[in-house]
Amino acid sequence: MPKTKIIATLGPASSSATVIRKMMLEGMDVVRLNFSHGSHEGHKAKLDIVRILNKKYRRRIKVLQDLQGNRIRIGLLKDHKPMELKKRQIIRLTQEGVIGEEKIIPFDYRGPLSDIKAGQFIYIDDGNIALVVKEKTKRTLKAWVMTGGFLKENKGVNIPGAHLSFPAITEEDKTDIQFGIENKVNYIAQSFVRSRIDVLAVKERISKELPGCLIIAKIECRQGIKNIDEIIEVSDGVMIARGDMGISVPIYEVPIIQKQIIKKCNLAKKFVITATQMLESMTENLIPTRAEVSDVANAIIDGTDFVMLSAESAVGKYPVETVAMMNNIIKFTERHLSR
Repeated sequence: MPKTKIIATLGPASSSATVIRKMMLEGMDVVRLNFSHGSHEGHKAKLDIVRILNKKYRRRIKVLQDLQGNRIRIGLLKDHKPMELKKRQIIRLTQEGVIGEEKIIPFDYRGPLSDIKAGQFIYIDDGNIALVVKEKTKRTLKAWVMTGGFLKENKGVNIPGAHLSFPAITEEDKTDIQFGIENKVNYIAQSFVRSRIDVLAVKERISKELPGCLIIAKIECRQGIKNIDEIIEVSDGVMIARGDMGISVPIYEVPIIQKQIIKKCNLAKKFVITATQMLESMTENLIPTRAEVSDVANAIIDGTDFVMLSAESAVGKYPVETVAMMNNIIKFTERHLSR
């Protein structure tokens, strides 16, 4: 049995019993339900399939509920169509509840805009679109487009360096946590953890009704990296969420941060998950890149307990084959480590 376990995100490409069964047989150990997307009804349907398959095949596939967390997102756009942003264009990001069109773009940050300073960069859609803040009013930011592209609604927004005002648990997360309690999930992953306070808030919320559930702190912002020791201390496990991390800090810092967090978790005897873009090219291609295979193998060599698939298994063309590839990398790497 491989020591390193596979977490696979379920989504449109992997919502049927047939596909989930094949992923299970190829080596999937944990399913991830991403609450940044989908409905409670959709997540419940997938969860029910997993539990039916567990019973039928005498497996113990576990369920990880991944909360949205304090995530800023783009609001609704006119006709739900992408909006083209061109380099050097001036646009306005507004907290007003408007439908986005022309140069007005709604976003859902609920804190004061005084948290955001002129000159700070704003990254949208994992950094594919970049803005720089020029001016602001009480409810609107005026910004230059530095890197253009097609903006889609509901895309994530990152503002590195800004000290944003967020609650420990959002109202959306409270509702989603209740879903997790009622459906007895095995893990709850809290996004954008900044300090031990964020983790303890979730632990307190589930302690009476779901005491066996393990809390995972997702490390993906600079504050979380800075406070990693206190976060590890109060968490059951840690997820190295490299997507947003690679926007919050310079992308070239991510590999060393990853190695440092894995080592700290190993020493503290807390499990650690390495996540994001591990076999990203398999979203479209049947064979991963050599760099991706090396990435997975090196995380295993460093001591990660889990490797995670995101878009690859949720919306990719080859969810089953991706799990099989991940399993092959794990088995071969671990076989040579044991020599």
